[in-house]
Amino acid sequence: MNIKNKNIVLISGSLRKDSFNTKVLRSFEKKIISYGYSTTFVDLNHFPIPFYNEDIEAQGIPSKVFMLKNILQSASGLIVSSPEYNGEISAVLKNTFDWLSRKSVNETPKQNFLNLKTIVIGASTGKNGANRAIERLQSLLTTLGVDKEILNYSLAKASKDIFDAQGNLIIVEQNDIVEELVSNYLESINHLINFDKKVS
Repeated sequence: MNIKNKNIVLISGSLRKDSFNTKVLRSFEKKIISYGYSTTFVDLNHFPIPFYNEDIEAQGIPSKVFMLKNILQSASGLIVSSPEYNGEISAVLKNTFDWLSRKSVNETPKQNFLNLKTIVIGASTGKNGANRAIERLQSLLTTLGVDKEILNYSLAKASKDIFDAQGNLIIVEQNDIVEELVSNYLESINHLINFDKKVS
C-alpha cells in the first residue's frame, strides 16, 4: 500500500456500458474526489487480457497485466464492484485478479494488494443486492492480501430510475450511506498517512 500517494484505484467488474455497478462505483469516485483524493478508474474493457493460462504466463505476462500492476502499486486504497452472475463475481474480474496475483520478477508475494484498505460493491436488480458476489469478492481479496477489515456496499433493486442522466444516484438515503462509507474509509487511510509521517 502506497500511503504517501493519496490515490484510490476503482475497478469495475462489469463490461456493460450502462452497468449499475459501474454507475455506483462512479458515485463513490465523485465522493472521494470531493475529499481531495485523486482516483484511477479501471474499466476492464480497456484492459483485454487472455484467460489465465500457465503456458501463456511462461511466454511472458501480458503487457496489460503489467499496466494494472503499476496502477495498483501507486494506490493508497482499492474499491471494487462486481455484478453477481449465478452467485459469483464476474468472470472478467476473477480472471483479472488471477493474473494480478502472479508474482513477477523482483516482486514480493501479494505485493500488488498487500494491506490495501478496500471497499467491495455489488448492485443487482434483485432484492439480494449481489450479496453473494460481495461475499466471494471479500474472500478473494482477503486471500490476495488486502487489509482484512473490508468494507462493503450493496444496492438492491437497481434500475435506471434511481440514476439521473449523468449516472448519479438520486436516492437520498443511498447517497447518505455512500457518503458515510467513503468518509469512514478515507479517515482510516488518513490515519495511516498521518501515522507514517510521525514515524518518518
